[in-house]
Amino acid sequence: MTPAQRMVAHLQTQTRVRIGFDALAEAADEGDSSLPTSPLRRRILADAVRELKDNGTVRLPVGDSGWDHSALPPLPRWVERLAPRRAPAPRPAPRAWTQALAFARHLTLSRADQDLLAPINTLQRDRPDVEPVPIAERSYELYGDEKHLARIGSHHLVTAGLLSVGEHLRAFPAPAPLAMFELGPAPWMLIVENSAAFTSLRRIFNAWPSSQEVGWLAYGKGDQLIASLPTCLETFTERAHPVTDLLLYADLDTDGLECAQLAAERAQTAGLPLLRPAVGLYRALFERSPRVVPSGDADRIRAAACWLPDPYADQAVQLLLSGHVMRQEALPLPEVRAVLDPGRCLLPQLLGQPADAGPA
Repeated sequence: MTPAQRMVAHLQTQTRVRIGFDALAEAADEGDSSLPTSPLRRRILADAVRELKDNGTVRLPVGDSGWDHSALPPLPRWVERLAPRRAPAPRPAPRAWTQALAFARHLTLSRADQDLLAPINTLQRDRPDVEPVPIAERSYELYGDEKHLARIGSHHLVTAGLLSVGEHLRAFPAPAPLAMFELGPAPWMLIVENSAAFTSLRRIFNAWPSSQEVGWLAYGKGDQLIASLPTCLETFTERAHPVTDLLLYADLDTDGLECAQLAAERAQTAGLPLLRPAVGLYRALFERSPRVVPSGDADRIRAAACWLPDPYADQAVQLLLSGHVMRQEALPLPEVRAVLDPGRCLLPQLLGQPADAGPA
């Protein structure tokens, strides 16, 4: 069962109209041991409850007081059960599908599919070569709602290779840009997921005696980092300052390592350099005092730790299996400054290369 289906099953056992969202979240966790500790859990829960809202199962709160904005995406504090909808009368398909959407002639389309495709069919009929725009802008134009196509990439017609966002919708993704700071001319970028560590490194890099050794410093984490990585390329082009080395420094916990793996995959598909761990910083972080947390799933930990090179992958596995994590706050500004030797080239130190190593 999907998280949304487990939520529905829970709702069917309730007699009250208003149900606390914590109970729905617990129901979604049941039967999926990986969900409670997944870095994408909040996004999965938000998508599930949105699915329940879209299919008429629940009503969501109106106004900020009914929502938890402590992290993104926001989650409702409660939902209201709705009576089951009557099956809507089928909407007739357009009299003629354009050649671009000819596949629709051979499919049994649901009403939702028809509602999606009808405006696209009109667009293809009247303006097939219209200039591409961000997805949210096309969504507002065709459906009167800038968020209507927010999850179009996961629609079954898109994943089946039938409907193309670029060709049929004449649109393209426009994720929020990664927060990037050009601190020097060197062709590398370090991404940091923690604002305190980012601030410490920014101060150190700005005071680095050989300013030519300093490159880009960026801040991003979780879903936002993964979605925004491709925006780096446009910024590099605008500034005429590309990179050949891309590094990431995140918390030493399962969520941070899984996020790093997903970010590395996204960087590869976007045409960015290989995303590598900032081993010099991780090595120093391993030497600090760990924080105690509940132990996680062993298979998940081993899979996540593979992003680190040996011997640090094994160290991470042992650390996390023992019920400990290393947060970046454990390596404060003075200790980071002590790790980075101003008498040596900066990038090899970030990569964890020995003092006598050649160029990175």
